[in-house]
Amino acid sequence: MRGGALLAVLALAACGGGGGSSGGNGGGGASGVTMSVSPGSITASAIVGQAAPSASFTVNVSGATTGQQLYLSGQYSSSGISDVVDSSGSFPDTITVEFKSPASLGAGTYTDTVQIDVCLDQACTQPVRNSPQTVQVTYTVQASSVTLATLAPASTAAGGAAFVLTVTGTNFTPLSTLQWNGGALITTYSGPTQLSAQVPASDIASAGTALVTVNDPSNGLSNSLNFNVLPPALGIRSISPAQVSVGGPGFMLTVLGSGYTSSSVVQWNGTARTTTLVSSGELVAQIDAADIATLGTAQITVHDPASANGDSAAQALDIVAVSRDAVSFQMNPAHTGSVSFNSVSFPTGSSWSVDVGGTPSYALIAQGLVIVTVSLSSGGSEIVALDQGDGHTVWGPMLIGSQASAAFDAGRVFFVSSPSLGSATMEAVDAGTGQFVWSALVSSAFAGASGVTATDGLVFASGTAFDQSSGAVVWSGGIGGSDSTQAVTADGLYVTFPCTTVAMRPATGEVIWSNNTGCEGGGGGTPVVANQLLYAPNGFATYSGSVFNAETGVSAGTYVSDNPGAFTTTHGYFLQGGTLRAVNLANNSVLWSFTGDGLLNTSPIAVNQYALVGSSSGNLYALDGTTGAVVWQQTLSAPFLPGAGWGAGPPFSGLAAGDGLLVVPTGTRVTAYLLSATP
Repeated sequence: MRGGALLAVLALAACGGGGGSSGGNGGGGASGVTMSVSPGSITASAIVGQAAPSASFTVNVSGATTGQQLYLSGQYSSSGISDVVDSSGSFPDTITVEFKSPASLGAGTYTDTVQIDVCLDQACTQPVRNSPQTVQVTYTVQASSVTLATLAPASTAAGGAAFVLTVTGTNFTPLSTLQWNGGALITTYSGPTQLSAQVPASDIASAGTALVTVNDPSNGLSNSLNFNVLPPALGIRSISPAQVSVGGPGFMLTVLGSGYTSSSVVQWNGTARTTTLVSSGELVAQIDAADIATLGTAQITVHDPASANGDSAAQALDIVAVSRDAVSFQMNPAHTGSVSFNSVSFPTGSSWSVDVGGTPSYALIAQGLVIVTVSLSSGGSEIVALDQGDGHTVWGPMLIGSQASAAFDAGRVFFVSSPSLGSATMEAVDAGTGQFVWSALVSSAFAGASGVTATDGLVFASGTAFDQSSGAVVWSGGIGGSDSTQAVTADGLYVTFPCTTVAMRPATGEVIWSNNTGCEGGGGGTPVVANQLLYAPNGFATYSGSVFNAETGVSAGTYVSDNPGAFTTTHGYFLQGGTLRAVNLANNSVLWSFTGDGLLNTSPIAVNQYALVGSSSGNLYALDGTTGAVVWQQTLSAPFLPGAGWGAGPPFSGLAAGDGLLVVPTGTRVTAYLLSATP
């Protein structure tokens, strides 16, 4: 027979029984045994897209003696049949006909014949009476009544996010399922003419064509429509940093977007820069100090001769004046502890002094405000904003769920609230009004152990980066837990804890380099990045540590200190064992030492050419940065708290200078001195 296939040959034990109606033109046999099949014809039907059906007929014998061995075999054609199976193995014997998938055949009528032989011997040289018998098989496949008309969208770029696909057509039911290359999607039924489903990002990870169909258990499989996953268009989604200070050092620019290849090049105002391909969605380019030597705006584009559009749209990078605000612990996101005003003169007394009812932290000085967190005797804390001019309360005090330190950027104040019961959250408030803006969960178990750093549209704490505008998590994890407050520059985010220092890209959290000297343990310190060098307190139970090239991680020596130092372009100021030392950064030689009243204990800061430090006796000193001579001294009514040493957690105490003010916390008071009327 056409497409014939031999059934399995089985030895069947005859157990006698009545005959059945003959299904074909069998011949005479050599024995008194007679075979029959019923029915002599069978039909089956299905709709395209439904599961393949099956049907059956029965083979019986009469005249056999008990225990007599009979053999059944057969052949079948395969226009619509996929297999014929002996289902029972004894008489009466049920033969099951299995049909091909309706979708594989398409609409039409398919006819086949099944021939069955019963014989006394396995070679079938002695057929029984009426053997062989034939069964006529008719299989009808009907076209689906489900039709697919449109896709919205009908295409997207590879590498994009998950999206909702909406289709229109006819005869959809609540049981209809959208299929993507034959795989079912979770489908929403909107009516007999519309369905929708979310297509996961994994299905559009690479360019190609996907077949979209609708399958309905009652109405079958629809026609297919092509969904085009296009090669990703060359484009820029964001750059990091998007803003840099004029006159700063060169940096690595991170460009995030799509369609990047090994031939993609980042351009600065149309001129190519040395570019490294990280992935199809990320490039890193070297920007030189000469590129940011003057104020202005640079246009960042990506050029790729292999791309269909050749050049991306431009993103603006702003080159702005150096900030004179104090926006973070040790005044700036890099924690250099330094600021430069147009001029400095030291006053005979304070401009104002305010009792805030608890122990104040370092100050944020920006937007006409002095903002401090306050540790209360009850164990809680609060945050308050004071007027720079006279110290009156502008807003607050606002209760915070834990001891906290804060950061300022782009008109908002950020801090972590970590109550004793409940999850830690990053909080954002409007700096001008104190009004709540957003709150986001901080998943790290060390959420309350580090301070907060905010810059360039992101805010960082405990291994998590949040979008400043919305509070959305941009990236999280990858650095473990520590007491380290992250230092952030134009092209790096840095953390350090016992024997370990890690540098990451601020925009993505990718590790650039790391250093480990073998030990482990709890605690940690806050790194400082100054003059493209990273000062990392990576020892154990000491703030002394290692110096690295901030971009490459190459070792550049060591330093000793009890807390974060302060740095100008030429000098570093370190407090150790109650002695303040000035170091020439060109050769690491000690220029001078100062012990004051023998009780110096704060982290130093640098304002223009002066170094400032406080003592536990309440004395505040300003020293000539070159000679170490005392040029100004004030005595406060309460002692200064120690600077944030190794393993210290929030709130951090410390001096701060910004907007022409020097703000010092002692006891329960915040005291301000005007150093420059035109900073």
